[in-house]
Amino acid sequence: MSLNTDFSTAIVICIITGLLFILVGWLIWKKKKFKLIAGYDEKQYKGDKNKLARVMGIYSITLGIIIIIFPFLMEYLGDWSSWILIGIIVLLTFFTLIRVYF
Repeated sequence: MSLNTDFSTAIVICIITGLLFILVGWLIWKKKKFKLIAGYDEKQYKGDKNKLARVMGIYSITLGIIIIIFPFLMEYLGDWSSWILIGIIVLLTFFTLIRVYF
């Protein structure tokens, strides 16, 4: 089976982007690099910082994994699989926000 050039480019872009998300997630979760969280202000945040690091790190890692598998699902399952992944990302974001704030 030969891959077309557009698909190969999509794979490379998604793998690099996904690995960057995974790296950022690891840095947030394990190394407590809170400055990587958009909008984070240490003076204003009153919650548990360890919980925030864990939840946001896992969120970023999960997004990275979804980004990596995205082109494969699009190629083998069709365009409708993108709607499923978008729905998963929206639900994941919703539950992550609930987890951080409550």
